[in-house]
Amino acid sequence: MRLARLALSTLVATAACGPRPDGDGPRLRSDGQNGTITSTGTSDAGTSDAGTSDTGSEERDSPMAGPRGLLLAQGWDREKAPLGAGAGQYRFIVLQESMYTDLDAIRLSNPDAKILAYQKAGGMLDHTGDNPSTGVVISQAEDGHEDWFLHDANGERLEFCDYDGVAAANMGNADYQAQWLENVQERVSRDGFDGVMMDDVNVFPGHCMGSLGTAIAEYPSDEAYGDAVVSFMEAVGVPLMDTGLLVAPNVALNPWEPVMRAQALAIAPNATHILREYWMRWDDSANFTGDNWASTLTFFEEVERLDVGFLALTYGPGEEGVAAGQRYGRASFLLAWDGVQESAWGYLDDEIDPFSDEWEGDIGIPAARRNSVGVGWKRRYTGGMVLVNPDEIEDQEFPLGRTYVDHDGAMVDSVNLEPGSAAILTAAP
Repeated sequence: MRLARLALSTLVATAACGPRPDGDGPRLRSDGQNGTITSTGTSDAGTSDAGTSDTGSEERDSPMAGPRGLLLAQGWDREKAPLGAGAGQYRFIVLQESMYTDLDAIRLSNPDAKILAYQKAGGMLDHTGDNPSTGVVISQAEDGHEDWFLHDANGERLEFCDYDGVAAANMGNADYQAQWLENVQERVSRDGFDGVMMDDVNVFPGHCMGSLGTAIAEYPSDEAYGDAVVSFMEAVGVPLMDTGLLVAPNVALNPWEPVMRAQALAIAPNATHILREYWMRWDDSANFTGDNWASTLTFFEEVERLDVGFLALTYGPGEEGVAAGQRYGRASFLLAWDGVQESAWGYLDDEIDPFSDEWEGDIGIPAARRNSVGVGWKRRYTGGMVLVNPDEIEDQEFPLGRTYVDHDGAMVDSVNLEPGSAAILTAAP
Protein backbone atom coordinates (compact mmCIF):
# COMPACT_ATOMS: atom_id res chain seq x y z
CA MET A 1 0.00 0.00 0.00
CA ARG A 2 2.28 2.73 1.23
CA LEU A 3 4.95 0.99 -0.81
CA ALA A 4 3.84 2.83 -3.91
CA ARG A 5 5.72 6.13 -3.52
CA LEU A 6 7.64 7.31 -6.57
CA ALA A 7 10.19 9.75 -5.10
CA LEU A 8 13.05 8.02 -3.32
CA SER A 9 14.55 10.64 -1.03
CA THR A 10 12.25 9.91 1.92
CA LEU A 11 9.36 7.66 2.88
CA VAL A 12 6.56 10.10 3.47
CA ALA A 13 2.93 10.00 4.49
CA THR A 14 0.39 10.19 1.71
CA ALA A 15 -2.76 12.06 0.94
CA ALA A 16 -5.85 11.56 3.05
CA CYS A 17 -7.77 9.78 0.32
CA GLY A 18 -5.37 6.85 0.06
CA PRO A 19 -6.23 3.20 0.32
CA ARG A 20 -6.57 2.78 4.05
CA PRO A 21 -10.34 2.40 4.58
CA ASP A 22 -10.48 5.09 7.27
CA GLY A 23 -8.82 7.55 4.91
CA ASP A 24 -5.04 7.37 5.43
CA GLY A 25 -2.74 6.32 2.62
CA PRO A 26 -0.07 3.69 2.09
CA ARG A 27 3.58 4.35 2.80
CA LEU A 28 5.64 1.83 0.89
CA ARG A 29 6.57 2.80 -2.59
CA SER A 30 8.11 1.93 -5.91
CA ASP A 31 11.28 3.12 -7.54
CA GLY A 32 11.14 6.23 -9.71
CA GLN A 33 14.72 5.79 -10.89
CA ASN A 34 14.65 2.54 -12.82
CA GLY A 35 17.28 2.92 -15.55
CA THR A 36 17.04 6.77 -15.41
CA ILE A 37 4.98 -20.78 13.13
CA THR A 38 2.07 -25.81 12.77
CA SER A 39 1.09 -24.83 16.26
CA THR A 40 -1.38 -22.02 16.69
CA GLY A 41 0.50 -20.49 19.56
CA THR A 42 -2.74 -18.96 20.81
CA SER A 43 -5.38 -19.43 23.42
CA ASP A 44 -8.85 -18.09 23.78
CA ALA A 45 -9.46 -15.31 26.25
CA GLY A 46 -9.56 -16.71 29.75
CA THR A 47 -7.54 -19.83 28.97
CA SER A 48 -4.70 -20.30 31.43
CA ASP A 49 -1.10 -21.07 30.56
CA ALA A 50 -0.47 -24.71 31.25
CA GLY A 51 3.26 -24.16 30.95
CA THR A 52 3.64 -26.64 28.09
CA SER A 53 5.02 -26.18 24.61
CA ASP A 54 2.65 -25.39 21.78
CA THR A 55 1.18 -28.40 20.08
CA GLY A 56 3.42 -29.55 17.27
CA SER A 57 6.40 -27.43 18.26
CA GLU A 58 8.61 -30.53 18.58
CA GLU A 59 7.36 -32.12 15.39
CA ARG A 60 8.82 -29.55 13.00
CA ASP A 61 12.09 -27.70 12.83
CA SER A 62 11.62 -24.17 14.15
CA PRO A 63 13.24 -21.32 12.23
CA MET A 64 15.93 -19.33 13.97
CA ALA A 65 14.76 -17.14 16.81
CA GLY A 66 15.98 -13.65 17.52
CA PRO A 67 14.48 -10.32 16.49
CA ARG A 68 13.14 -11.82 13.25
CA GLY A 69 13.66 -8.58 11.35
CA LEU A 70 11.87 -7.29 8.25
CA LEU A 71 13.70 -4.51 6.39
CA LEU A 72 12.14 -2.26 3.75
CA ALA A 73 15.14 -0.81 1.90
CA GLN A 74 13.73 -0.06 -1.53
CA GLY A 75 14.63 3.63 -1.32
CA TRP A 76 18.03 4.56 -2.72
CA ASP A 77 18.58 6.63 0.43
CA ARG A 78 18.36 3.33 2.35
CA GLU A 79 20.54 1.32 0.00
CA LYS A 80 23.15 0.74 2.75
CA ALA A 81 20.63 -0.18 5.47
CA PRO A 82 21.02 -3.97 4.90
CA LEU A 83 24.74 -3.55 5.62
CA GLY A 84 24.28 -1.39 8.72
CA ALA A 85 23.46 -1.94 12.39
CA GLY A 86 20.92 -4.71 11.80
CA ALA A 87 23.01 -6.76 9.40
CA GLY A 88 22.59 -10.45 10.14
CA GLN A 89 19.34 -9.94 12.06
CA TYR A 90 17.05 -9.60 9.07
CA ARG A 91 14.91 -12.47 7.82
CA PHE A 92 13.40 -10.57 4.88
CA ILE A 93 14.72 -7.58 2.92
CA VAL A 94 12.70 -5.76 0.24
CA LEU A 95 14.57 -3.91 -2.53
CA GLN A 96 13.71 -2.24 -5.78
CA GLU A 97 14.08 -4.69 -8.65
CA SER A 98 16.67 -2.34 -10.13
CA MET A 99 18.85 -2.79 -7.00
CA TYR A 100 19.71 -6.36 -8.02
CA THR A 101 23.37 -5.42 -8.31
CA ASP A 102 23.46 -5.13 -4.49
CA LEU A 103 22.35 -8.72 -3.89
CA ASP A 104 25.78 -10.29 -3.43
CA ALA A 105 26.92 -7.72 -0.85
CA ILE A 106 23.63 -7.93 1.03
CA ARG A 107 23.74 -11.73 1.18
CA LEU A 108 27.27 -11.64 2.59
CA SER A 109 26.03 -9.46 5.46
CA ASN A 110 22.67 -11.24 5.84
CA PRO A 111 23.27 -14.89 4.88
CA ASP A 112 19.98 -16.06 6.39
CA ALA A 113 17.80 -13.38 4.80
CA LYS A 114 15.46 -13.77 1.86
CA ILE A 115 15.58 -10.82 -0.54
CA LEU A 116 12.36 -9.80 -2.30
CA ALA A 117 11.95 -7.55 -5.32
CA TYR A 118 9.32 -4.82 -5.11
CA GLN A 119 6.76 -5.12 -7.91
CA LYS A 120 3.56 -3.10 -8.16
CA ALA A 121 0.45 -5.17 -8.86
CA GLY A 122 -2.60 -2.94 -8.33
CA GLY A 123 -1.28 -0.09 -10.46
CA MET A 124 0.94 0.53 -13.46
CA LEU A 125 3.84 2.94 -13.87
CA ASP A 126 5.88 4.22 -16.79
CA HIS A 127 9.43 2.89 -16.66
CA THR A 128 12.31 2.50 -19.04
CA GLY A 129 14.99 -0.16 -18.97
CA ASP A 130 14.87 -3.82 -18.08
CA ASN A 131 14.29 -3.57 -14.31
CA PRO A 132 10.99 -1.80 -13.66
CA SER A 133 9.35 -1.87 -10.24
CA THR A 134 5.91 -2.42 -11.75
CA GLY A 135 4.67 -5.75 -13.06
CA VAL A 136 3.23 -4.12 -16.18
CA VAL A 137 4.43 -0.75 -17.46
CA ILE A 138 1.88 1.72 -18.80
CA SER A 139 3.34 1.72 -22.31
CA GLN A 140 2.85 -2.05 -22.51
CA ALA A 141 -0.81 -1.71 -21.48
CA GLU A 142 -1.36 1.11 -23.95
CA ASP A 143 -0.37 -1.18 -26.81
CA GLY A 144 -3.93 -2.31 -27.49
CA HIS A 145 -4.97 -3.21 -23.93
CA GLU A 146 -7.25 -0.46 -22.68
CA ASP A 147 -9.14 -3.07 -20.66
CA TRP A 148 -6.05 -3.42 -18.42
CA PHE A 149 -6.89 0.02 -16.98
CA LEU A 150 -9.70 0.97 -14.61
CA HIS A 151 -12.10 3.71 -15.72
CA ASP A 152 -14.70 6.10 -14.34
CA ALA A 153 -18.29 6.34 -15.54
CA ASN A 154 -17.21 8.52 -18.47
CA GLY A 155 -14.60 6.04 -19.65
CA GLU A 156 -11.65 8.08 -18.38
CA ARG A 157 -8.73 6.20 -16.88
CA LEU A 158 -8.45 6.26 -13.11
CA GLU A 159 -5.18 7.15 -11.42
CA PHE A 160 -4.07 6.92 -7.81
CA CYS A 161 -4.83 10.28 -6.23
CA ASP A 162 -1.95 9.98 -3.77
CA TYR A 163 0.85 8.83 -6.11
CA ASP A 164 1.62 10.76 -9.26
CA GLY A 165 1.75 8.74 -12.44
CA VAL A 166 0.20 5.51 -11.15
CA ALA A 167 -2.60 4.21 -13.39
CA ALA A 168 -5.08 1.95 -11.62
CA ALA A 169 -4.89 -1.59 -12.99
CA ASN A 170 -7.78 -3.92 -13.72
CA MET A 171 -6.51 -6.80 -11.62
CA GLY A 172 -9.47 -9.00 -12.55
CA ASN A 173 -8.60 -8.97 -16.25
CA ALA A 174 -7.21 -12.37 -17.28
CA ASP A 175 -4.86 -10.95 -19.92
CA TYR A 176 -3.45 -8.43 -17.43
CA GLN A 177 -2.89 -11.24 -14.94
CA ALA A 178 -1.07 -13.35 -17.54
CA GLN A 179 1.17 -10.49 -18.68
CA TRP A 180 1.98 -9.47 -15.09
CA LEU A 181 2.96 -13.05 -14.28
CA GLU A 182 5.13 -13.43 -17.37
CA ASN A 183 6.96 -10.16 -16.78
CA VAL A 184 7.60 -10.60 -13.08
CA GLN A 185 8.57 -14.25 -13.20
CA GLU A 186 11.15 -13.58 -15.89
CA ARG A 187 12.82 -10.51 -14.36
CA VAL A 188 12.83 -11.58 -10.70
CA SER A 189 14.29 -15.00 -11.50
CA ARG A 190 16.78 -13.56 -13.98
CA ASP A 191 18.17 -11.04 -11.51
CA GLY A 192 18.59 -13.48 -8.63
CA PHE A 193 15.94 -12.48 -6.11
CA ASP A 194 14.43 -15.01 -3.71
CA GLY A 195 10.94 -13.79 -4.42
CA VAL A 196 8.63 -10.86 -4.99
CA MET A 197 6.86 -8.37 -2.75
CA MET A 198 3.66 -7.39 -4.56
CA ASP A 199 2.29 -3.95 -3.72
CA ASP A 200 -1.33 -2.78 -3.73
CA VAL A 201 -2.89 -6.22 -3.53
CA ASN A 202 -5.72 -4.58 -1.64
CA VAL A 203 -9.14 -6.00 -0.92
CA PHE A 204 -10.67 -2.53 -1.32
CA PRO A 205 -9.78 0.05 -4.00
CA GLY A 206 -8.55 3.00 -1.95
CA HIS A 207 -6.50 5.75 -3.63
CA CYS A 208 -9.70 7.87 -3.95
CA MET A 209 -11.54 5.14 -5.85
CA GLY A 210 -14.61 3.08 -5.07
CA SER A 211 -16.45 3.98 -1.89
CA LEU A 212 -13.66 6.42 -0.95
CA GLY A 213 -13.95 8.49 -4.10
CA THR A 214 -14.64 7.98 -7.80
CA ALA A 215 -16.80 5.01 -8.72
CA ILE A 216 -15.07 2.30 -10.77
CA ALA A 217 -16.95 1.39 -13.93
CA GLU A 218 -15.56 -2.15 -13.98
CA TYR A 219 -16.45 -2.89 -10.33
CA PRO A 220 -19.71 -1.56 -8.89
CA SER A 221 -18.72 -2.21 -5.27
CA ASP A 222 -15.61 -2.47 -3.11
CA GLU A 223 -16.48 -6.11 -2.52
CA ALA A 224 -16.50 -6.79 -6.27
CA TYR A 225 -13.08 -5.14 -6.53
CA GLY A 226 -11.82 -7.33 -3.68
CA ASP A 227 -13.06 -10.44 -5.47
CA ALA A 228 -11.10 -9.37 -8.55
CA VAL A 229 -7.96 -9.03 -6.45
CA VAL A 230 -8.48 -12.54 -5.07
CA SER A 231 -8.77 -13.82 -8.66
CA PHE A 232 -5.50 -12.05 -9.52
CA MET A 233 -3.67 -13.86 -6.72
CA GLU A 234 -5.22 -17.18 -7.73
CA ALA A 235 -3.85 -16.63 -11.24
CA VAL A 236 -0.31 -15.53 -10.39
CA GLY A 237 0.55 -16.77 -6.90
CA VAL A 238 0.86 -20.51 -7.35
CA PRO A 239 2.72 -20.30 -10.71
CA LEU A 240 5.30 -18.04 -9.06
CA MET A 241 5.64 -20.39 -6.11
CA ASP A 242 5.97 -23.36 -8.46
CA THR A 243 9.16 -21.80 -9.85
CA GLY A 244 10.61 -21.62 -6.34
CA LEU A 245 9.94 -17.93 -5.70
CA LEU A 246 8.60 -16.51 -2.45
CA VAL A 247 5.36 -14.58 -2.96
CA ALA A 248 4.50 -11.82 -0.48
CA PRO A 249 1.52 -9.61 -1.42
CA ASN A 250 1.07 -6.40 0.56
CA VAL A 251 -2.62 -6.74 1.43
CA ALA A 252 -4.49 -3.71 2.74
CA LEU A 253 -7.60 -4.43 4.78
CA ASN A 254 -9.41 -3.58 7.96
CA PRO A 255 -9.20 -7.00 9.66
CA TRP A 256 -12.17 -6.12 11.87
CA GLU A 257 -14.43 -5.97 8.78
CA PRO A 258 -15.66 -9.51 7.90
CA VAL A 259 -15.74 -9.21 4.08
CA MET A 260 -12.25 -7.73 3.84
CA ARG A 261 -10.91 -10.31 6.27
CA ALA A 262 -12.45 -13.21 4.36
CA GLN A 263 -11.05 -11.95 1.04
CA ALA A 264 -7.59 -11.47 2.53
CA LEU A 265 -7.65 -15.00 3.93
CA ALA A 266 -8.69 -16.26 0.47
CA ILE A 267 -5.52 -14.64 -0.90
CA ALA A 268 -3.26 -16.34 1.65
CA PRO A 269 -3.16 -19.87 0.14
CA ASN A 270 -1.84 -18.31 -3.08
CA ALA A 271 1.18 -16.80 -1.30
CA THR A 272 4.10 -17.84 0.86
CA HIS A 273 3.68 -14.74 3.05
CA ILE A 274 1.17 -11.98 3.71
CA LEU A 275 2.61 -8.52 4.31
CA ARG A 276 0.57 -6.36 6.68
CA GLU A 277 1.42 -2.69 6.84
CA TYR A 278 0.14 -0.62 9.74
CA TRP A 279 0.92 -3.40 12.20
CA MET A 280 -0.68 -2.23 15.44
CA ARG A 281 -1.08 1.42 14.46
CA TRP A 282 -1.57 3.81 11.56
CA ASP A 283 1.32 6.08 10.60
CA ASP A 284 1.84 8.34 13.65
CA SER A 285 -1.32 7.36 15.50
CA ALA A 286 -1.61 5.87 18.95
CA ASN A 287 -1.09 2.13 19.25
CA PHE A 288 -4.08 -0.02 18.44
CA THR A 289 -6.10 -1.14 21.45
CA GLY A 290 -9.36 -3.00 21.97
CA ASP A 291 -11.01 -4.62 18.97
CA ASN A 292 -8.58 -3.10 16.46
CA TRP A 293 -5.66 -4.73 18.27
CA ALA A 294 -7.43 -8.06 18.77
CA SER A 295 -8.65 -8.43 15.18
CA THR A 296 -5.23 -7.50 13.80
CA LEU A 297 -3.54 -10.05 16.05
CA THR A 298 -5.96 -12.88 15.26
CA PHE A 299 -5.69 -12.16 11.52
CA PHE A 300 -1.96 -12.87 11.84
CA GLU A 301 -2.75 -16.11 13.67
CA GLU A 302 -5.29 -17.19 11.06
CA VAL A 303 -2.81 -16.59 8.24
CA GLU A 304 -0.21 -18.76 9.95
CA ARG A 305 -2.75 -21.54 10.51
CA LEU A 306 -2.94 -21.71 6.72
CA ASP A 307 0.80 -22.52 6.74
CA VAL A 308 1.58 -19.07 5.37
CA GLY A 309 4.17 -16.71 6.84
CA PHE A 310 3.36 -13.21 8.05
CA LEU A 311 5.38 -10.02 7.55
CA ALA A 312 4.34 -7.25 9.94
CA LEU A 313 5.47 -3.62 9.51
CA THR A 314 5.06 -0.94 12.18
CA TYR A 315 5.47 2.74 11.24
CA GLY A 316 6.93 5.33 13.54
CA PRO A 317 7.42 7.34 15.55
CA GLY A 318 3.76 7.26 16.65
CA GLU A 319 2.21 9.01 19.62
CA GLU A 320 4.05 6.89 22.18
CA GLY A 321 7.51 7.59 20.78
CA VAL A 322 10.03 5.40 19.00
CA ALA A 323 11.06 2.90 21.68
CA ALA A 324 7.58 2.34 23.09
CA GLY A 325 6.08 1.94 19.63
CA GLN A 326 8.75 -0.53 18.57
CA ARG A 327 8.26 -2.50 21.77
CA TYR A 328 4.47 -2.67 21.29
CA GLY A 329 4.73 -3.72 17.65
CA ARG A 330 7.39 -6.35 18.25
CA ALA A 331 5.75 -7.68 21.44
CA SER A 332 2.39 -8.05 19.69
CA PHE A 333 4.15 -9.93 16.88
CA LEU A 334 5.85 -12.27 19.35
CA LEU A 335 2.57 -12.79 21.18
CA ALA A 336 1.02 -14.22 18.00
CA TRP A 337 3.93 -15.90 16.16
CA ASP A 338 3.38 -19.68 15.99
CA GLY A 339 7.08 -20.50 16.38
CA VAL A 340 7.06 -22.43 13.11
CA GLN A 341 6.38 -20.11 10.17
CA GLU A 342 9.21 -18.00 8.80
CA SER A 343 7.46 -14.77 9.78
CA ALA A 344 9.07 -11.43 10.62
CA TRP A 345 8.43 -7.99 12.06
CA GLY A 346 9.99 -4.67 11.06
CA TYR A 347 9.87 -0.97 11.84
CA LEU A 348 10.00 1.97 9.45
CA ASP A 349 10.57 5.57 10.43
CA ASP A 350 11.75 8.36 8.16
CA GLU A 351 14.03 9.85 10.78
CA ILE A 352 15.91 6.91 12.35
CA ASP A 353 17.83 3.80 11.39
CA PRO A 354 15.41 0.90 10.82
CA PHE A 355 17.20 -1.29 13.39
CA SER A 356 17.33 -0.65 17.13
CA ASP A 357 19.79 -1.90 19.74
CA GLU A 358 16.76 -2.88 21.80
CA TRP A 359 16.00 -5.64 19.29
CA GLU A 360 19.23 -7.44 20.06
CA GLY A 361 17.73 -9.36 22.96
CA ASP A 362 17.01 -12.91 21.81
CA ILE A 363 14.26 -14.46 23.91
CA GLY A 364 14.21 -17.71 21.95
CA ILE A 365 11.10 -19.42 20.66
CA PRO A 366 7.59 -19.78 22.12
CA ALA A 367 7.40 -22.09 25.15
CA ALA A 368 3.66 -21.66 25.74
CA ARG A 369 0.53 -20.26 24.21
CA ARG A 370 -0.48 -16.68 24.86
CA ASN A 371 -2.85 -16.40 27.79
CA SER A 372 -4.88 -13.65 29.36
CA VAL A 373 -3.99 -11.83 32.55
CA GLY A 374 -6.85 -9.50 33.45
CA VAL A 375 -7.17 -7.11 30.48
CA GLY A 376 -3.69 -8.01 29.21
CA TRP A 377 -1.86 -10.91 27.64
CA LYS A 378 1.40 -12.68 28.33
CA ARG A 379 3.43 -15.36 26.61
CA ARG A 380 6.41 -17.31 27.83
CA TYR A 381 9.38 -17.83 25.53
CA THR A 382 12.33 -20.14 26.08
CA GLY A 383 14.49 -17.16 27.00
CA GLY A 384 12.03 -14.58 28.27
CA MET A 385 8.50 -13.27 28.51
CA VAL A 386 6.26 -11.07 26.34
CA LEU A 387 3.60 -8.83 27.95
CA VAL A 388 1.00 -6.68 26.18
CA ASN A 389 -1.78 -4.54 27.60
CA PRO A 390 -4.09 -3.75 24.67
CA ASP A 391 -6.86 -2.35 26.84
CA GLU A 392 -8.15 1.12 26.10
CA ILE A 393 -8.57 2.24 29.73
CA GLU A 394 -7.14 0.02 32.47
CA ASP A 395 -3.61 -0.60 33.67
CA GLN A 396 -2.62 -4.24 34.15
CA GLU A 397 -0.29 -5.75 36.73
CA PHE A 398 1.56 -8.88 35.57
CA PRO A 399 2.99 -11.13 38.30
CA LEU A 400 5.78 -13.10 36.61
CA GLY A 401 6.44 -16.01 38.96
CA ARG A 402 10.22 -15.58 38.58
CA THR A 403 12.78 -12.86 37.94
CA TYR A 404 13.30 -11.30 34.50
CA VAL A 405 15.33 -8.42 33.12
CA ASP A 406 13.39 -5.49 31.62
CA HIS A 407 14.43 -3.14 28.82
CA ASP A 408 16.19 -0.84 31.31
CA GLY A 409 18.26 -3.71 32.69
CA ALA A 410 16.33 -3.87 35.94
CA MET A 411 15.51 -7.19 37.64
CA VAL A 412 11.73 -7.52 37.95
CA ASP A 413 9.29 -10.15 39.21
CA SER A 414 6.18 -8.15 38.28
CA VAL A 415 5.39 -5.49 35.70
CA ASN A 416 2.63 -2.89 35.53
CA LEU A 417 1.64 -1.82 32.02
CA GLU A 418 -0.44 1.19 31.08
CA PRO A 419 -3.05 0.87 28.31
CA GLY A 420 -1.53 0.37 24.86
CA SER A 421 1.91 -0.61 26.10
CA ALA A 422 4.09 -3.71 26.16
CA ALA A 423 7.22 -5.24 27.64
CA ILE A 424 9.71 -7.79 26.32
CA LEU A 425 11.63 -9.37 29.18
CA THR A 426 14.69 -11.60 29.08
CA ALA A 427 15.28 -14.40 31.56
CA ALA A 428 17.55 -13.45 34.44
CA PRO A 429 20.88 -15.31 34.60
